[in-house]
Amino acid sequence: MNTHQTLFLKKRFAEARHKISLCLEEVLSIDLLEQLGKCLKREIACDIYVSKQGLEKTESDAFLLIHLLKLRKLGASIYLSESTEGLSKILCFKDHEMIYVLQEDHENFEELHTADQGFDEYLNYFTSAEPEYRLEPDDITIEFLSESNTVYERTATKIFWEVTNATHVTIDGIGEVANSGQKTITFLNDTVLKLKATHGSEKKIKSLKVKTISEFKIGYEVQFRNPSSNEFVAMNESQYAGVFGIAKGYDVRLTWEVAHADTVNVKPFGFYENQGSHIFNSDGSIEINIEAKFRGKSKNQKILIYSFPTPVFERKFIDLNPNILKELEINIDDVRNKALHYLKGSDNNQFRDYMDEMDDKYRSLKSTLLQKMEGTDFNQFYEQHSIPKLFKKRKSTLLNYFKSDPKIVDNIESTRDYYE
Repeated sequence: MNTHQTLFLKKRFAEARHKISLCLEEVLSIDLLEQLGKCLKREIACDIYVSKQGLEKTESDAFLLIHLLKLRKLGASIYLSESTEGLSKILCFKDHEMIYVLQEDHENFEELHTADQGFDEYLNYFTSAEPEYRLEPDDITIEFLSESNTVYERTATKIFWEVTNATHVTIDGIGEVANSGQKTITFLNDTVLKLKATHGSEKKIKSLKVKTISEFKIGYEVQFRNPSSNEFVAMNESQYAGVFGIAKGYDVRLTWEVAHADTVNVKPFGFYENQGSHIFNSDGSIEINIEAKFRGKSKNQKILIYSFPTPVFERKFIDLNPNILKELEINIDDVRNKALHYLKGSDNNQFRDYMDEMDDKYRSLKSTLLQKMEGTDFNQFYEQHSIPKLFKKRKSTLLNYFKSDPKIVDNIESTRDYYE
């Protein structure tokens, strides 16, 4: 790790208000370990996850090992983590809301917030099924968790704790508590709870966050594959929520995301992931139901996709070669031409002069006509007879004919966005 990267982590450690977690293949430098010690003195919870190979390397350096174990006495938790084996990254998790990722061969850290893609995947690294590293029988241990990490606003939930080898245990906002217990709390907003356990000069600090949400949402999008670009394009809902229309035979892609849900079922496809996508063909109309449950409450999102048997207009009716006028040759081959050449060869000079004059006028008229034809295109035609205008005329006719059937009217209206 170079000087720039070391300074970056030092700044993040100094900014921390609640918690710092590190996940790495090898133990950090003594300089950074001392900076973590300063965090612990400010009662910032600190968890360190290191690979087996990294800890073995630390044990070969007595000076580095002493600094690492000193952090435990100050309140840090050190874990052997199998998930860090071969990890070509350094991960730093700050205050339950930001993860900083240093990729191998990269100069700068990537910053991820809780809502960013990849955040949850990296968060999985900060877990360990193994006990703490070099845990002595009289060392303080803490288990501190909540019934759920996400709850509805103003909803009661329980927190649990189990502490060993401590003489005093306190939880911020609650005060001193027994070494083990539980408490029901109603959370009004996002809350960070911090538990501190002490025994003489030794202490241990743990922190957890309970996030609150005001409502439970099911997000989704319906798209169709545009035959011209072969790319998926969003379909807008009709005047009725969750109702879409499309011509038969087109590919449709459904994308869904249900944050925080305990269970999800996307029917009739049988998907159970909280987020995902599925492509299917619009051979016929289909009803889709996204069912989700969170903390005892259920929600259902119904999506209706009507498939029309009539194909939609995809392109202009006439395809013209743009060079057609340049390639066009105009030939006038009739009896008048033959008569003209015959008379020009006669002895009648007056008539011959007259015919020469007429020939010049003909050539001039031909030149003017060709110039006009070269400047002519079909743009004006398409402006007057465009597909949207054609659809608007036909739509008005269909709407008037089926005005007594709301479902058919809705289906016709749902195709408007395709043409626009």
